[in-house]
Amino acid sequence: MANYTEKELLIAWVLWLVGHSESAVGQVIGRRKKQVAGLVNRSPYPNRSAMNIEERRVAIAELMMTRYGDDGKPIDGGLLDRVSLTPLQLRSRQVKRRET
Repeated sequence: MANYTEKELLIAWVLWLVGHSESAVGQVIGRRKKQVAGLVNRSPYPNRSAMNIEERRVAIAELMMTRYGDDGKPIDGGLLDRVSLTPLQLRSRQVKRRET
């Protein structure tokens, strides 16, 4: 994902797994909703609605372990310190429908 910085990827993936919408994630990282949709669809977590809360919590924890750069500073510039990392219950319109 050459078009995105490590900072944008980390923030987007964490916020996505927490349960925020593509629009909300886009506002935080300064990208359009469609750009966030593409970023998420090519991520390791494209179908978060298939993940239960515990799976999302584990994925967030794994991402947070990669949060610090070689210089010991957070890649996200401290932004994720101000965000609740507890996964939210997804609203019905955030859940992908299964094809029959």
